[in-house]
Amino acid sequence: MSTSKRNGSQLVKKLSSPDGVSRAEVIKELVELGESAVPQLIDALSDGSYRVRMAAAKALGQIGDERAIKPLVDSISDSSKNVRRTAGGALADIGEPAIASLLDVLADEDKTARRWAVEALGKIGDSSVSQQLLKRLKDSNLEVRGAAITALGQLRSKQAIQPLISLLESENADLPRAAAEALGKIKGTVAIQPLISALQSPNDNVRQAAADSLAKIGSRTVPNLLECLNSNNHYVRRYVMGILGNIGDDRAYKALIKALDDPNDRVVRYAAIALGKLAKPAAVKYLADLVDAPSRSVRTAVAEALGYIGTYHCVQPLAKLLKDESWVTRMTAAKSLGAAASRTAVVPLVKALQDPEWSVRLHAAQGLGQIGQTKYAAEALRAVLSDPRDQVQQAAADALAKLGEEAVATE
Repeated sequence: MSTSKRNGSQLVKKLSSPDGVSRAEVIKELVELGESAVPQLIDALSDGSYRVRMAAAKALGQIGDERAIKPLVDSISDSSKNVRRTAGGALADIGEPAIASLLDVLADEDKTARRWAVEALGKIGDSSVSQQLLKRLKDSNLEVRGAAITALGQLRSKQAIQPLISLLESENADLPRAAAEALGKIKGTVAIQPLISALQSPNDNVRQAAADSLAKIGSRTVPNLLECLNSNNHYVRRYVMGILGNIGDDRAYKALIKALDDPNDRVVRYAAIALGKLAKPAAVKYLADLVDAPSRSVRTAVAEALGYIGTYHCVQPLAKLLKDESWVTRMTAAKSLGAAASRTAVVPLVKALQDPEWSVRLHAAQGLGQIGQTKYAAEALRAVLSDPRDQVQQAAADALAKLGEEAVATE
């Protein structure tokens, strides 16, 4: 037996070690041996331990030798889900040479094999398999259909847009969620209106997936989204606000200001944050009108929004929010005052160092460090070095360090 084969056999035997770290090191050594270790690793795919079979499959994928394709295809029907997943990933790592064998599996009676074959094909990323994957959208097994949806999204298959749109109304929530996610990866404009319609789904996960995908499609969705602001469905209005905030298109500015008067607090909350993300100082006066809003979530959203704008215009309303009855709102206001980086924020932040809630004190200390104005701040921060909370003490020490060595030295 050659030295390389002997080394390969010895290393494969070590894969049965119960030590996960050691097994990872063994896999690395086997990969370094390369093609000389392939026969021993193929044999290990039949080992009685699923951990050994997993490790062998992983190593074979990293080595990328085509001799491993057939044994790995057999392993996607393994009794262990972990082995099946690893074998599928290994075939994806081998890439194009494995495509033909994986396509053959799509007609297999074993639904498990079909599922992992579909997933591997999606990861390989060769769009030539799109037609075969489209057929799997009608597979008798739900998991195979779900894997096909995801794979078509990964392939950015334009051919899949209409079939995926038709799945947005499926009764099984997993399929429309996956279809919405895939459409966001493909980014076809024809999917914009169907995805907006999916915002009315009774399922939270479907609505969120549709919203995320519309945000990925980007500014092309804005005209359609603005038309939805008068929807009678508050879920639609709420998600539209979030999408517009993530896109950050100035065309939404006036509509977002108007939405601050929406009768639904959640819509107002997301409208405020979206408006803040546009980072227009002119929006401060509209947000400031909500610092006394009855809803805590709205007031907190205003504090967050002002932090996105981050200019001296925001200091006065944020200072008022530092006196809010809700510690969450006060904490958010302290964080946003630090983001404003204005010396006019120093006095309210120094006062916030005395807040009864430790998280407010922590963010006040961090904010003073961000602003970097030694006057007034250093003495107050030194006093906080004896705060009962270790986290606050550390934040004060870090802030003093940012203010300069002299401030630290006088501690």
